Amino acid sequence: MKSHFFQILTAAAIATSSTPSGAEPLSIAATEWPPFYGAEMEDGGFMTQIVVEAFARTGRDTEVDFLPWKRAFEGTKDGKFDALFTMWHRPEREKHFIFSDALPSNELVFLVRSGASVDFQGYEAMKNIDIGVVRGYAPPPGFEDAGLKVSEARDDEENLRKLLRGRVDAVLTDRIVAQHIINTTFEDQADEFAWMSPPVHVDVQYMVVPKVNQDSEELMASFNSALSAMTNDGTLAAIMADHGF
Repeated sequence: MKSHFFQILTAAAIATSSTPSGAEPLSIAATEWPPFYGAEMEDGGFMTQIVVEAFARTGRDTEVDFLPWKRAFEGTKDGKFDALFTMWHRPEREKHFIFSDALPSNELVFLVRSGASVDFQGYEAMKNIDIGVVRGYAPPPGFEDAGLKVSEARDDEENLRKLLRGRVDAVLTDRIVAQHIINTTFEDQADEFAWMSPPVHVDVQYMVVPKVNQDSEELMASFNSALSAMTNDGTLAAIMADHGF
């Protein structure tokens, strides 16, 4: 999968102070995960706009590189990128990353074909079906220990195709992401999908910085301060509203 480079040179124009003299633009890794973020989306998607605006308020320009998840994850862990967005918190990841304050959450659900049972009664009831997951994504608590039959795909769209073709019986996905894919790719087949309820898990999204980089703690502190200000002055809510959320 090729990467998509998204350079933000508008940051200095909206920053409250100019970029420090001689400072290089921050190199930030992300994945393609519409409608939260993506290279082809307006302003890179609302999450990209939030991250860029927060860094702009600290006086830093940013360059966002959209990559497959594994490359984004490993590259940031090794310090090749200054930051990555977004990531779910898992205790084992604290070894390599510093997590930001909370960004908008994900509601993880099972998506099934219309006509299937939509009453989620726990993992035990899912043991006899094939479940589609995205390769490399962190599973919700208890998922890996449940002994479920899992089929991996490169992304959510591939999983939805597998669901339509009967190659899996359910897909574990974010509700907003899956609905976006249905609306843009499978609009004529929208009535063939159904959501299981209640949600499997609600996961907060975070930006992370690598612990191997010496300036990561200072970078994160300034980001969190700007993010708090954006929340308090209504900028964060306004950005999300502009993108329909």
